[in-house]
Amino acid sequence: MGQKDYKQLSIEEFSKAAEVYETDRAGVYKMCKKDYPDVLAELEKEPFEELLDCGCGTAPMLTLLKERFPEKHYTGIDLTPKMIEVARAKNMPGVDLVVGDCENLPFPENSFDAVICCQSFHHYPNVQNFFNSVYRVLRPGGRLILRDMTSDSPALIWVMNNIEVPAANLTGHGDVHVYNRDEVEKLCNRAGLVMESFECRGIFRLHCVARKPADGSAKANYSRISQSYKSSQNIYDSVLTGSKWWSKLYINLFWGGVDDCQIAEKVMGFIPSDFSGKLLDVPCGTAVFTHKKYGELPDAEITCLDYSEDMLNKARSRLGESVKFVQGDVGNMPFRSGEFDIVLSMNGFHAFPDKKASFRETHRVLRRGGKFMGCCYIKGRSKVTDVLVSGVLARKGWFTPPFDTAGTLRRRLEKAFDIEEFQTEGSMVIFSAIKK
Repeated sequence: MGQKDYKQLSIEEFSKAAEVYETDRAGVYKMCKKDYPDVLAELEKEPFEELLDCGCGTAPMLTLLKERFPEKHYTGIDLTPKMIEVARAKNMPGVDLVVGDCENLPFPENSFDAVICCQSFHHYPNVQNFFNSVYRVLRPGGRLILRDMTSDSPALIWVMNNIEVPAANLTGHGDVHVYNRDEVEKLCNRAGLVMESFECRGIFRLHCVARKPADGSAKANYSRISQSYKSSQNIYDSVLTGSKWWSKLYINLFWGGVDDCQIAEKVMGFIPSDFSGKLLDVPCGTAVFTHKKYGELPDAEITCLDYSEDMLNKARSRLGESVKFVQGDVGNMPFRSGEFDIVLSMNGFHAFPDKKASFRETHRVLRRGGKFMGCCYIKGRSKVTDVLVSGVLARKGWFTPPFDTAGTLRRRLEKAFDIEEFQTEGSMVIFSAIKK
């Protein structure tokens, strides 16, 4: 089918659905309601003034947002005139409703703080144009929040695209394609958006957050970090554990012989042996230091987050399906406030580009009385190590300045936590703290 054919099918499909879209007779469209709480939770993380809903339909999501944030201004756009007609009948002040094509958004540059798109972009025949258009209308630092269909299983994605989508077209639906994580990331990258998180939630539910960088350096940092860990994945474990002769030499020459395995053992000792709550590991890396401990916590609910999909794949091979894996940015985590009892960060904070945001998000997702524990590099303890970090590791993208000293890190923690443990070993610090 041609592009016009898909779009015409969508218009015909949703013209029929418009009158019943928000009723008990909505049929399959009732499933869209399951997206609304997650979108609302995402929007509650950051302030916004102007929001665009792409493929807004009869504006059920805008109705909820208007009730929750009545002072904000909203715009909805949909290809189907009948959908917009029904939405306009609600007479919502502060809500503009436009008949238009989401592949060519008819709005000026830098118009919106947030763009949402729920169960819509699998209908777009020129989907890259949609992502490009979203980048143009988003303000610097603004977010795109996507909800749609997907699966973790390549086989199921194949079935959807090669059997279900063609069958849906024959019955009058304008479906085009169901996207996996790699496809969405490529669409974001080509448009200039940074994909901060991507999850398969519930049954075949895609949840993705992408951001227009506040400046060009932000995108460069994330791309550089991701590429650096991709290129180093085959030596990553050996470097940390000193399991090869050359990695032992590296540790002795540049890190003063500090044993990462012993440091990891001390940090793992902060986790109670009978822990049965919710633990967030960020960044989880390859789980080289944590997999043994996690195997001893059968009643714990463990979530591993990392920006690098390559690191996540390595961790997944070690930890299996008993652990939840999320690809995302520690500076904007896709979790509820107060969701976790423990946040663990092994060798992480010296790599994060936005350390203020990372500490803020760590504090937010931890419940009051919960524990924040981990280890990281600190500057000012060894000139040799500091030269290595600034001259090699930071240039390669494995570490990202600025870096804390032991003093600045302790003061940072003391603002929001009661410190239980704070030890330095060479240029590394080990800590455990309780959220006030």
